[in-house]
Amino acid sequence: MTLRIRVQGDLAHLSSTDGAFDRVPCLTTVVEVRGGLLHGDPTGPAALPDADIDDVDAASAWLADVYGPETADAVIRGVHGATIIEPGDQTVIDAVLRLARLSWTRAWWPAGARVPAVDPVLLAAEIALASHAVEHLLDDDLATERALADAAGIASALAALPPALAAEGERLLSALTALSEDYGVALDPAEATAADAAQVRQEWALAAGGARDASDGIEVASGSAAVRWGDVPAQTVDAEAEARWTLRQSAGVATLRVEVPAVDAPSSGRTLAARFGPAELGVDVALRRDGALFRGQAEVPASALFLPAGERLLWVRDPVLSPADADAPDSAADRERLLSVAAARMLSPDASLAERAAGSSR
Repeated sequence: MTLRIRVQGDLAHLSSTDGAFDRVPCLTTVVEVRGGLLHGDPTGPAALPDADIDDVDAASAWLADVYGPETADAVIRGVHGATIIEPGDQTVIDAVLRLARLSWTRAWWPAGARVPAVDPVLLAAEIALASHAVEHLLDDDLATERALADAAGIASALAALPPALAAEGERLLSALTALSEDYGVALDPAEATAADAAQVRQEWALAAGGARDASDGIEVASGSAAVRWGDVPAQTVDAEAEARWTLRQSAGVATLRVEVPAVDAPSSGRTLAARFGPAELGVDVALRRDGALFRGQAEVPASALFLPAGERLLWVRDPVLSPADADAPDSAADRERLLSVAAARMLSPDASLAERAAGSSR
């Protein structure tokens, strides 16, 4: 693989293409490093990541490790058009590519009917080990500690692995235990495993079976809308299902109800937000996890009942992750491609343990 250096003012780009970094976010792996970003394509093998560097001085500490000393020198001197000949340390490169893939899985895994969810604790354990291997590159000085904290319940996650993956799980636990001791991060004891998981599943099942009140007025209008994957955290809502809305009228009061299928996992207490119609209408609904759905309702002005069909739009988002106004929806082709990538990852021998474990649950 050949990467070319392009210099634009104070910015340096190392890329295998002549164009700008304009990949689709859900189909891009990203690692935030000191002084820039490393990014690539999750759909196939890569020899080296591309890079966008906005602080060459900060990036100079690791450039040679990934791209080799000659390339590092060319970037530092701002040599436009130079071509990378010899890459850097292959161990570092492999670790960067592994972390990029794991971070992509955490951010974009399209859990739903076709693709089972990955275990976030198992994934965090692998991210912790990968982050530690390249922490001198990373922009976040606490990346390894944060991942270790997220992986504290690793014993429960490993207990759910199928027998074919158990030996690999034990090796992961051994490495993670040693790393947690080095960083002073405590892992949960092994006793809190299957019984706790069974209790959580039972509580979720009871919540999912809750009854709804049928005496809720007359349905005036209804519809559905796709949830943009970039507007909600991965593995929060069913990646292949749509949000549904209904406008109902009872005793002169108009009510909007919104339901979004959730990923089949215990509730994290996360609240989503839904906006209906044009912004000036001011209809916003908080959606809270209720069994298998995120649900919410709100009274709306009578004018909402008479909105033209083209203005009956629903936008569902995480208000922290996506606070801005909505723009163009996801491409159907990009969504299908991402689903295909995830489905293939579950069967790939070079996939993460978390991805392969998800595949074994189908």
